[in-house]
Amino acid sequence: HEHLQMFDVLLGGFIEHRNGDKTAVCASEDPKICRSVAVSSSNVMKSGAHYAEFLFTGAPYFGIVRPMPGLDAGAYQNGFDFFESRFYSDFLAQRSDDWGDSNVHACEFSCGDGEMCWTDWDDDDIEEEWEGRESCQSGDTVGMLLNLDEGTLTVYKNNRRLGVMKDGLSGPYCWSASLVNRQTVTEAVSIKRGTLPDSGGATRN
Repeated sequence: HEHLQMFDVLLGGFIEHRNGDKTAVCASEDPKICRSVAVSSSNVMKSGAHYAEFLFTGAPYFGIVRPMPGLDAGAYQNGFDFFESRFYSDFLAQRSDDWGDSNVHACEFSCGDGEMCWTDWDDDDIEEEWEGRESCQSGDTVGMLLNLDEGTLTVYKNNRRLGVMKDGLSGPYCWSASLVNRQTVTEAVSIKRGTLPDSGGATRN
């Protein structure tokens, strides 16, 4: 039984589903410029290989985050970000034994400049260079392959493999997308199961 890929949890007050479609989210209009996050929380990836594609406008961020089913989405009605240190204690309170040994609790790709950032929800977030990084722009399709057998997160751009963005991953993760309600463009993201561009035996979710 395959889960439909969708953003079923929205965190922050500046994000909404697009036309009621739970596979698509957009930043809501507001004079305040804040980040909000969408999570595909019903699809928890614990083992094996998983591939998803993101189609977007603007310069959002995509990645993975620990599943936190007990997090109260209603408590975050302003800006929200998995890299916001004032929320770290909330996130760590959701920790469960199956998070395993990896201290990478959230990791994201920035479409605007191709940078990778990750956090253990203890220290500040850490930006790292990675081989093959490229920026992306509206209309591009970003693919992500999470291989939990190898502990890697690989990024694709328009079906072309850019490279391994992060390694050392283990335990469960969910897909996530972070949007900023910029004044110049309405940021939007849709998520879908993709077909892995090369053979990799990935589950398409």
